[in-house]
Amino acid sequence: MPEWIDVGLTQPDWLLKLLFALASGAILGLDREVRRRRVGIRTYMMVSLGSAIFTIAAVEMSLRMGDIELAADPTRVIQGLIGGLGFLGAGAIIQGDERVGGMATAASLWVAGALGLAAGAGFGLFSITCAVLAASLLAASRFMENRGADDRPDG
Repeated sequence: MPEWIDVGLTQPDWLLKLLFALASGAILGLDREVRRRRVGIRTYMMVSLGSAIFTIAAVEMSLRMGDIELAADPTRVIQGLIGGLGFLGAGAIIQGDERVGGMATAASLWVAGALGLAAGAGFGLFSITCAVLAASLLAASRFMENRGADDRPDG
């Protein structure tokens, strides 16, 4: 294989990490899809996949630059990724009528990014476990959606 193609990991390693990211995003987005929310499974899978791509690319760049005596720090890419996910989440937050909405969507998009980051870093089973936990939390929140509704005065 030409030297410029070989950047450390093998393609099956990349594929497995990306598949873990997609699966994690799908697990988290499935609850949203079942509930027919605007932001659904495709979005969560894309956020998770994108985070994995950035993570894998950052690690690979770091490995490659080490060979040519340049300093590269993949944690800087990860820091930027976390900030970017915050912007994405902010877009999901809607204000109006003295009520803030979209906080759970923003938070879960942020978690989807973290799942992809974990999968891209090689922690696939950890990513899947965290996705199941997060999806369980979202499913459990259905029971809390109408909390306080009976306490409101009519009119």
